[in-house]
Amino acid sequence: MLHDATTPATGRTQQRAARYMCIALRLVVTGIVLCGLLAAVSRIVQPKNNQAEFGQSDPEAHGVLGEPRDSIDVLVLGDSESFCSISPLQLWGEQGITSYVCGTSGQILPLTRSLLLSALSKQHPKVVVLETNCLFRPFRPGFALNRALQDKFPVFEYHNRWKKLRAEDLVYAPQTTWTHELKGFRIKKDTVAADPSGYMAPTDELAPMPRLSELYLRSIARICRDNGTRLVLVSTPSTVNWNTARHNRTQLLAGELGIDYIDFNMGSQRVEIDWATDTCDKGDHLNIYGAQKVTSKLGEILRATYQVPSHANEKAYASWNDAYARYAKQLAGT
Repeated sequence: MLHDATTPATGRTQQRAARYMCIALRLVVTGIVLCGLLAAVSRIVQPKNNQAEFGQSDPEAHGVLGEPRDSIDVLVLGDSESFCSISPLQLWGEQGITSYVCGTSGQILPLTRSLLLSALSKQHPKVVVLETNCLFRPFRPGFALNRALQDKFPVFEYHNRWKKLRAEDLVYAPQTTWTHELKGFRIKKDTVAADPSGYMAPTDELAPMPRLSELYLRSIARICRDNGTRLVLVSTPSTVNWNTARHNRTQLLAGELGIDYIDFNMGSQRVEIDWATDTCDKGDHLNIYGAQKVTSKLGEILRATYQVPSHANEKAYASWNDAYARYAKQLAGT
């Protein structure tokens, strides 16, 4: 006579396994439904164009999405040092280079990475310039997680827009038709002299860099490699934000990652800034006079070292000539 080999203990084990499987299945279904709801709500609250009037955060930086596809050869990322120091329209006027500055005040690397990925969805730049001051700005892991959630589900970034929703928000898909008149640059005409004593004094010290910043820089470098673009670290002149210890740390890390590093504060690539006239706030940022010097030097390097092409005589880029003419008038104060 055959007997059932299933013991009471085995039966209980099977019941528990079935119960756990049921719970796991419910969690998966709940997760799928939740993600679907977040995606649907995100589409509704997400700005319907990349302009401040539509609720876009950092519209100047996101203006790159309004540029014609694959028309930008140099992408600049970083904090306010980037958008005060590098003028895309001057690069165009002097070198015929198309560029855009995706700089934001106080930018930290999770946002840098986000802006890079966003720009790469429409552009395939030959060079990505990362201004290095943001490498030394600390941030918490929670900010990095929050940025990742905002990128995946914009409702986490734009949840307050529900107060201003309109009927078209329910039916229209987001667009990106706007671009910044100065291609992300900000003109600073004020002059407040800096005290350069001690600026870039020699030292062998290495400035501490937040571990998370180093990890994000490695991720940014990998993204650039995967997209066939050249990442170049650039330190713009600043008596407040830059010193030799930071230079040493950045140079060491650039060597480890196999990426180029240009420091306009020292050595053969130093830009001769007059700290009595070329800063708008005592050496923290450059004004337009300092920015013109940095931009000229950068343009020469981009053409000679990285073979970034000139589009100056190409009909497809005629709008850059118009933008440059308006820029020149703005500088002249007319």
